[in-house]
Amino acid sequence: MKRLLFISLFVCICMSSCNTRSSGNLPMSIGSAGEMLVIMRDYLWNGACGDSVRLYFNESVWGLPAPEPMFSVTQKDVLNKLLQRYRNILIINVDPGFEYSNIRVRENLHANNQVVFNVDAPSVDSVISCVYKNKDRIMAHFLMKDRDAIITDYKRLVARPIVERMKEKFKVDIIIPQPYILDVEKDNFVWISRIEGEKEWGILMWEQPYQRTSQLDTDSLIFYMNAMTRRHVPGSRVGSYMADEPLVPPEVKRYYKNDIYSVQLNGLWQMENGFMGGPYVNHTIVDLQRGRLVTAMGFVYYPLREKRQMIRQLEAILYSMTPISD
Repeated sequence: MKRLLFISLFVCICMSSCNTRSSGNLPMSIGSAGEMLVIMRDYLWNGACGDSVRLYFNESVWGLPAPEPMFSVTQKDVLNKLLQRYRNILIINVDPGFEYSNIRVRENLHANNQVVFNVDAPSVDSVISCVYKNKDRIMAHFLMKDRDAIITDYKRLVARPIVERMKEKFKVDIIIPQPYILDVEKDNFVWISRIEGEKEWGILMWEQPYQRTSQLDTDSLIFYMNAMTRRHVPGSRVGSYMADEPLVPPEVKRYYKNDIYSVQLNGLWQMENGFMGGPYVNHTIVDLQRGRLVTAMGFVYYPLREKRQMIRQLEAILYSMTPISD
């Protein structure tokens, strides 16, 4: 069955609270996107508590050709002054003096663009249970903060000519950074690319009239994507073209952002009658004002190498896409 995720942040299972500090005078956070710092005593890390945390947060990212963990997890015994600035921090305290398990989240505690989760529990078993029940919430919050940090960085590097052209052509605002270039432009299609050595990123964009809600069904989105890539993304061999890999059903996320309904597919692409492949993210927004769907598909080609952060960079770019007003 296709995996279907409806993003609903902050669904509290254990007792929880959230605080956001003003970030005006704070230093920038440290650590790369996809990194997670776990603060817990060494004896806990080397036992069942640590085993559970590694199991939960090292689960494989969906839609990659080879297993890669959701997060690169590092553990430290105590939170010193330098470590306080890490972007994504999970602090676990076990003390029989706690009456019950409690989880709370704080943003911008010691640095800008920072999320700190605290889990306080009276026993190892209660920690394991509380983290298990809240792991999706924790991961979603860390990923959201990573995405926002990527978008912030890209705003400083924006490829202005491409951004302006997308406003003219597709009536959307999308944050595309340098050194992406506009490779191909046709009536209802563009191919924006970035190549760094063996690393290749691509962004394909198109639009279609919005006539019925069934166009947003997963199969319909894949069918239209395959039609566009067959027409515009040929392979090096005669008869080869880019297409969805049908043996790996995509992960599906449906959500509203600023009252704009969006559907995101994370799956694998392959070359029909060819040998290339890799992960893709397909992001479609509903522009009710103009009665259309606008799709941006990001894909990566980097054989036999890790691609988690490459595809998350594309996710951030595509997430920034929004229709502009007339």
